[in-house]
Amino acid sequence: MPDVPWNSSVLKTGQLTVEASAIHGNWGAAITAAIRELNTLFKSNNVNVSLVTGTPANVTVATTTGAYTFPVNGVNQTGTLRTDILHGVTRSIDYQTASTRSRDHAYTFLPVHPRINPQDQTSRDAGEPVLRVIVAHEFLHALGLDAHDPSFNGIFAGTLTLNEGRGPAQDTVSPWGTTTKMPPLVLSGDTVTRLRALWP
Repeated sequence: MPDVPWNSSVLKTGQLTVEASAIHGNWGAAITAAIRELNTLFKSNNVNVSLVTGTPANVTVATTTGAYTFPVNGVNQTGTLRTDILHGVTRSIDYQTASTRSRDHAYTFLPVHPRINPQDQTSRDAGEPVLRVIVAHEFLHALGLDAHDPSFNGIFAGTLTLNEGRGPAQDTVSPWGTTTKMPPLVLSGDTVTRLRALWP
């Protein structure tokens, strides 16, 4: 699927508003840190968008133990977040008008217990640095990016490898096959180019 620009009224503001007031603990800290770091990266790479928190929201964030629900034109849509891998999911409300497709809202769902080893339900939760990468990746989907970055050079890689630290605060993530450890967050050149196209 091609990348999807937001509707013209949102594009004019140059920002997306994120509603995550019900999210606390490590996920809450990760969301705050991800927004701060992404905004810094957007500014330094001349991407004309910023993320802010508040209401009314363009992006709604929630946690789930698996099943999730979100409304589309008053009708609830459902899905299931896999809990055997460490990731989130973003679903969007997109509209097609003639040959133009645009985005009106996005819903990001995050696992309540992001296990350090998702196949072992007795393993501890991953630390905030890992959660920060996961939620930043989902925010890129919310911003309009669809297919993952094939270069494996940043947070939008399709496969991320978890590096378990001495404790949760030392956990990091690497794009598959690389030695880059995140955070700090990294945007590849390909990701920046696509974001600039969506947010001119």
